[in-house]
Amino acid sequence: MANIANDRVAYSWIGPQMAPPDITPGLKVGIIPTPDFTLMSLSCLVEFLRLAADESDFGRQIYCTWSVLSIDDQPLVSSSGLAVLPTGCVNRLEEYDVIVFHGGTMHSSTPVPEYIYRAVEQALDKNISVVGLCTGQFLFAEMGLLDGRQCAVHFSLEPLLRKHFPKVIPISDSPIVEDGLLISCPGGLASIDLASMLVTKKIGAARAEKVYHYLMADKKGILGGFDQDNAFIGEHCTDRRVLNAIRIMRQRMYERCDIENIATQAGTTKRELTRLFNRHLRVPPAEYWRNIRLSSAHWKVINTDHSITQIAYECGFSDSSHLIRWFQKRYSLTPSTLRKSNAQFGSR
Repeated sequence: MANIANDRVAYSWIGPQMAPPDITPGLKVGIIPTPDFTLMSLSCLVEFLRLAADESDFGRQIYCTWSVLSIDDQPLVSSSGLAVLPTGCVNRLEEYDVIVFHGGTMHSSTPVPEYIYRAVEQALDKNISVVGLCTGQFLFAEMGLLDGRQCAVHFSLEPLLRKHFPKVIPISDSPIVEDGLLISCPGGLASIDLASMLVTKKIGAARAEKVYHYLMADKKGILGGFDQDNAFIGEHCTDRRVLNAIRIMRQRMYERCDIENIATQAGTTKRELTRLFNRHLRVPPAEYWRNIRLSSAHWKVINTDHSITQIAYECGFSDSSHLIRWFQKRYSLTPSTLRKSNAQFGSR
């Protein structure tokens, strides 16, 4: 075991064998994180750029470049507690084609530094496109830049945006909204759509297609739909209020709140949401939400050793009796019977 490091196979031969071509990168992205930024959005964006920047997965910054910008060289701490070191200076914005202002948790106790707000103004003054990623668009809203404009926002933050910035038009069913130099993206996997758009516009669709191939993803399917029992039904329903309600149901699956609360967060009323669900899904919202929780309970009964009481709690039912009654009505057997039959089948 002591000699593994010395005996390990050398894989350097699979790396680039030729010097990089002498070309000017067609896309230069500067990323300015706010305190408690989210790592997933950052990694999705940067990994897409990395794969677009070179052949194979070599990651040389040939066709495009990226830098994390700050006012000094101090580590920038993400919402997970992991830190990223800056690789560029915020005072040299003119070197970039796009500046991404990367937000994070809205409840962060660390204030956004003043230099970040100044950077937004300076980038726009220099006619550089700015992106509000994750919650970065709230910076733009605070500065009045989004008044009367549409803005992509995560569905869970749409009510917050409406409350504090009523002049902004929130869009929660699109991964990107572009309005002149202002671009907004709600983060998460939508960061891949953002990176794809930037790459396609600046260095060509072929490089974006290459990345999707490496990600083993279909170009239109990064945020693809799911079936009615298991998640989004985006490909079956185009009504934003219905989609928002489903997203909120998934987010709050383990909570005990009523449909009226869901409707309010989705930007409508309980009566209107019921009408929309019956029209588009042929089922009332309360039943739809209960079926989501029952599907989760069904999986837990088979795949975990949690007690039925614990599963009821984890899936948002008031007690085990409540779960058992609805479970039997839907699956024609009780959770205990399902677990027992599954165990017997599995032991054969």
